[in-house]
Amino acid sequence: MWLLWLFLLAGPVIIGIGIREAALQRRLLREGIRTDGLVVRHRIKQSLGKKPAYFAVVNFVDAQGNQHEFECNVSGVKGLPVSSRAPVLYLSGAPKSARLDLSSKRIGGTVLVFTIGIVWTALPIWLLSNGH
Repeated sequence: MWLLWLFLLAGPVIIGIGIREAALQRRLLREGIRTDGLVVRHRIKQSLGKKPAYFAVVNFVDAQGNQHEFECNVSGVKGLPVSSRAPVLYLSGAPKSARLDLSSKRIGGTVLVFTIGIVWTALPIWLLSNGH
């Protein structure tokens, strides 16, 4: 029973993270600086009993000539092999805001977070309302 309440509390937090990411994505599209990055490696995340997830690690140079590195927040590296170019979008003065400038990655990451948040909120409500 306590696990249902935990999920019910976590769901809105996850939805909030999705809203924050969607707002950042919108701001990046309006004000962001575009540059080319380079995929330098992939981080592999192992999960018990599941296939490994691959996250591209991208290196880029900002407008001031400083080098930065970030890890994509969405797994999957199709089209992003090591040593390939990757379009990057970041906010001026905030290189930690960098994201891949690929609509599939922008939309996919945000939709995934919202979906998890909605399920983690709706399922416990449904189960609790049915007396579980």
